[in-house]
Amino acid sequence: MDEGAPIEIANDDPLWNQAIQDVNAWRGACLQHFSAAEAAVTETLLLLKAIPGRGEAVRLRHLIGQRFDDLSKLIEAEGAFAQEGKAAAKALSDLRTLEGLRSFLAHGQAKIALERTGKWIVILRHVSIRGQQAERLVLLFEQAEAEERLTDLKRKSQKLCSVLGNFRRTVKS
Repeated sequence: MDEGAPIEIANDDPLWNQAIQDVNAWRGACLQHFSAAEAAVTETLLLLKAIPGRGEAVRLRHLIGQRFDDLSKLIEAEGAFAQEGKAAAKALSDLRTLEGLRSFLAHGQAKIALERTGKWIVILRHVSIRGQQAERLVLLFEQAEAEERLTDLKRKSQKLCSVLGNFRRTVKS
């Protein structure tokens, strides 16, 4: 999917059409959970920045990876908000184990295959530039594995959102 375009249905085969719809739904659900976590991180940074005396250490940068890094530094052991941020640091670290998936979902091109059983396989190809060189990566998920990844992402995203909500209330008080 390039520029947010869904995988197009190429024919009238119901099995293929369902697989395409299922992959698009899986991909969208994953991105929604990443978006919720990203919003929680951004709202947290905005609140921390506004705290007199302590907010000067807070950076407000454009890219989400930078914001994850910045919040992580603020709530880690030596950070300006380490005392209040212990639970948030753990939840953020847990979510970040899935961070590489986000680029594939948001920027990768998908190809779908079907097993004889009707289960789908999605192949995600992502090209980026690193050190002036093209980096081409491929990620493959069988349907069951993709569904497990979504469940894990949902759990970690919801945990982070909840913990950051509590953290913001604690710091604000």
